[in-house]
Amino acid sequence: MSFYLHYLLFAPLLLLGLLWWTFPERHPLTHFASSFRALFTHRGGRLLMGCYLFVVGTNLIEGLYDERLTAALGWDFTAKVRSVEGPLVESIQSSILALPGGHGLIAVLALAYTAGYVAWLLFPSFAFFALGRPRASGSFALAFVANYLFALPFYLFFPVREVAWSGLSNAQPLLEVHWPGITEHLRYESALDNCFPSLHVSIAVTALYFVVRYGTRRMKWVGWPLTLLICLSVMALAIHWGIDSAAGIPFGLLCARFGEHFYPPEAVLSNPKVEAAES
Repeated sequence: MSFYLHYLLFAPLLLLGLLWWTFPERHPLTHFASSFRALFTHRGGRLLMGCYLFVVGTNLIEGLYDERLTAALGWDFTAKVRSVEGPLVESIQSSILALPGGHGLIAVLALAYTAGYVAWLLFPSFAFFALGRPRASGSFALAFVANYLFALPFYLFFPVREVAWSGLSNAQPLLEVHWPGITEHLRYESALDNCFPSLHVSIAVTALYFVVRYGTRRMKWVGWPLTLLICLSVMALAIHWGIDSAAGIPFGLLCARFGEHFYPPEAVLSNPKVEAAES
């Protein structure tokens, strides 16, 4: 039940909330409907739809065979990562839990990791459609799929297990603690040893790159705190190691540049829709 609440209810509601706050002059469902139409009427929209479908399919297939491939390879780099960074994740987690209201903050971070992440990886494309910049939406989609393509060799041949499930850390699996049963569903598209680099961090950074370069002031206002929450959540919930998270930052920037280069967005010029959104 937790999985469906986060991904089928909380994430869409958060996306609509972000659209409403960013473009208060129009109803968020209007933006949603026009963006959905753009998936079929604009080249950038078709590219976006194709990229998202490709990623979903690739995730499901890779998740089916990942554990067997890791066993066949006969190696695992989790212990090496742990030896390099030490108890960093445990320290971050215990520090947050020691704060007044620490458990409440963990609940917020759990929501950021699940619903916030999904809303954030969709938001730039929907917002760019609303601004009349379908090429920017397509460019972000290409950068999004690049994150998965470039990370796939690491996930297949450089296995690193999640912190709380590694057997090498005292950190708690707080996502499962706060939302019992959610982990089992996540395993269908995210294997336990797909940690390096952190795609949550890299895709959040990619989204922020496009929002900062091609978005409005309001888009940036929601982009920075949401990106920081997602980046903190992966360690606070003991899902990713510090090394995974740090690697996700340059990785996300590289993928953003890749999408920008091979499908350049529209030039940022004076645009009535942008001016209205900025006001």
